[in-house]
Amino acid sequence: MSKKGVAQKHSKTAIIAALYRALANKRYDNERFGPDDLAEYFLPPHWSFFFKFKKIRANVTNKFKVFLPGMHEYLIARTAYFDCIFVKALNENIPQIVLLGAGYDTRAYRFEKLNTATKIIELDVATTQNRKKKCLKKARLDIPRDVLLVPINFNEESIITVLENAGYEPVRKTLFLWEGVCYYLEPESVDATLEFVSQSSHKDSVVAFDYVIPVSEENMDSDYGVKEFTQTMEKAHSEERFKFAIGEGEIASFLEKRGLKIVEHLNNKEIEQKFLLDEDGSSLGQITGLFRLVSASPVKT
Repeated sequence: MSKKGVAQKHSKTAIIAALYRALANKRYDNERFGPDDLAEYFLPPHWSFFFKFKKIRANVTNKFKVFLPGMHEYLIARTAYFDCIFVKALNENIPQIVLLGAGYDTRAYRFEKLNTATKIIELDVATTQNRKKKCLKKARLDIPRDVLLVPINFNEESIITVLENAGYEPVRKTLFLWEGVCYYLEPESVDATLEFVSQSSHKDSVVAFDYVIPVSEENMDSDYGVKEFTQTMEKAHSEERFKFAIGEGEIASFLEKRGLKIVEHLNNKEIEQKFLLDEDGSSLGQITGLFRLVSASPVKT
């Protein structure tokens, strides 16, 4: 496959994702909306200090809601979505789980007691992984014996070669988690990764990922938070501008052309209904309208 594989994830993006999860945990502290009680260990020291104060946490959350409306809610829903898929795989004793661009994902540690037979491989650039290891050590969290943190240079090494050297077996059923990554990549890198899943994995394997639809004049004004999100990213995060999107209603044909078929697909409204309803049926809010969630399997006979 292409040596580009999955592009290098900006470390700032991974830290901000951890911040969102940590804020949700402090505010809700439950499995439904705030399950990641380890996320705060990956925050920079000065963030961790201010993070102790409830008023400061509330101010940060409110700023997110003004400049990136729906992102806080989306990250809560996204965490729940990937948690559900991950736990289901462990409960079914799936042989392998691969995290593509793992960042500061904590599932292998939060759900360690559920893992009885699954090999988990976290792939990411060495700089992010080295910092993650330091944070885990500082928090006195051991890396479970079935978890491997495998560094990769996504621009120079092929995913299949790195994974096979780490003990990955293409003939065994695998869950691939690709969370918060693909929209930062060039289209050819997305194609290379999906080609790897369709060609180098068991027919019952699953890849789960999130993506965005393109920003247009129509959804800029009609979909919640899109206008503010676009303006904020252009002004304050130009280095993190989205590079890849899939047109509304085009996901099935997009995957089919890449040797994959949909297992589950959720649009923004379906995400809200499935993951943002409280026990009494009230909604936590709306997500930024660009985001979608999908899982797919290889088309093989």
